[in-house]
Amino acid sequence: MKKNSFSLINFVFYIINIIGCILLLFSYLANFITPDKFTFAAYCGMLYPYLLATNTFFVIYWALQRKRFAFLSLIGILIGYTFIPRLYPFNNQHSKNNDSNFVKILSYNVHVFGIYEGNNTYKDSIISFIAEQQPDILCFQEYFQDNKTYKHDSIFKSILQTKHKYLELDGDNHKIGLAVFSKYPIIHAETLNFQDSSNNKAVLSDICIANDTFRVYNIHFQSINFEKEDYLFTSKFSTKEINMKSEEMQSGSKRILKKLKQGYVVRSEQVKQIVEHIKSSPYPVVVCGDFNDIPWSYTYQQISKLLTDAFVSSGKGFGNTFFINNRYPFRIDFIFYNERTFQAFDFKVHHIKYSDHLPIHTLLKPIEVK
Repeated sequence: MKKNSFSLINFVFYIINIIGCILLLFSYLANFITPDKFTFAAYCGMLYPYLLATNTFFVIYWALQRKRFAFLSLIGILIGYTFIPRLYPFNNQHSKNNDSNFVKILSYNVHVFGIYEGNNTYKDSIISFIAEQQPDILCFQEYFQDNKTYKHDSIFKSILQTKHKYLELDGDNHKIGLAVFSKYPIIHAETLNFQDSSNNKAVLSDICIANDTFRVYNIHFQSINFEKEDYLFTSKFSTKEINMKSEEMQSGSKRILKKLKQGYVVRSEQVKQIVEHIKSSPYPVVVCGDFNDIPWSYTYQQISKLLTDAFVSSGKGFGNTFFINNRYPFRIDFIFYNERTFQAFDFKVHHIKYSDHLPIHTLLKPIEVK
């Protein structure tokens, strides 16, 4: 009787294993197929960490029983082994503390400094954090200031002891957008408006360091546009406060999936525009920003074909920068660089909760041409 029961468990596990392996393969396709053509793959891309964990479990489970089924998930994992460092890189190099030939780049979506929530504590904490970090180049997304009370550009110029900045802000009295502050001269800067006419934009700054110039893109790609009802739904779902067969579950799921698809499609068009612009750059490129997309997405893949992810080359751990309802982790903030021009060190995610995003920084060392 025990033998039959055990066999039944193995049969059920085998079916689950097959499904999990197929979904893992679909998650790989999310990197290469535009989401408007195969949205299901993009959904699978969001589940990549869980699909990888599931297939790893089955490799171990079948191997312990000396079953050839272990090769099913093992082959599936090996097909996409290059995607694993995007989740958890294995690096051990560190910068030398006495080496001053580094450019410290920090990127941070500050969520308008928490001002719309009426919390000035976050603003003061962010200012103190930047003063402590002293980045050479500072890229803000969802930056905020006005002409009266919140003149943040003066504050950041003061604490960084620089006069070099570029702001791209929308609005009359309350202005929100992108900001770049640099301790090195910005010899040229401009705004890139996406063709979809969304509120999201990108800015570029040509920055001169010694006798070299490189171009920094600060990007804020299309968001999912979750509203309060969407966060409430995901919260109820995670805590199992919702009936899986209820009308609320069906309508909420459809609404979430629709917003995810819309975001995927818009970002896939926006990134094409950025890629073409990067290809025409006369200078080596660094890309910073809030992508609102994960490392197993079409958006990420297009940038990574041209540039190197600083987290993958010099980071450690999981590197998540955004948490939905403080429960679901995602890495959606990035710093990319040209590996022929720079070497990256000490990528770090700062675990400070002054915004809905966590700030990231890396040290870039110019490669000497011999």
